[in-house]
Amino acid sequence: MRDPDPLHTPELAFLTALWDVWQALTQRGEAELRGRHGLDLRSFVALAYVQGGTAQPAALARELGVPRYEVSRVLAALEGQGAVTRGHHDPDARRVTVAVTPAGRALWEEALETVREVTGPALAALPPGARSALPPSLAAVAQAARFPLPSTPQEMTP
Repeated sequence: MRDPDPLHTPELAFLTALWDVWQALTQRGEAELRGRHGLDLRSFVALAYVQGGTAQPAALARELGVPRYEVSRVLAALEGQGAVTRGHHDPDARRVTVAVTPAGRALWEEALETVREVTGPALAALPPGARSALPPSLAAVAQAARFPLPSTPQEMTP
């Protein structure tokens, strides 16, 4: 049996579509976020997580799926902008806690409007049901990609 044409596989179609969306949105989104707010996309997302209650750098690294040193760099840049503060947790002085400042909240809200301007037209191209289903569907794909389940009986045995 002959392998399918590599240019017409569902896997390549998925990856190509994902790549095209990522390139189209991040190129413009990064430019707008940097130009208007001095943020890159990773900093914007990190600021959202910290604002949402992720106060430990290690937890933030897990949430974002990036190494701790990268989170440290992002937090240092956000701290330099006055968007977050980092301090030590009282019972354990080794533990760092991150908090959003009032200026950071305002920065995030302004940047969120910019992100809505960038992503809104692309999402508006989808029917409402597909639009609301897209984020949880992509989150499920990301979860499955990060933590794949065994797919064959041999992989399931210890």
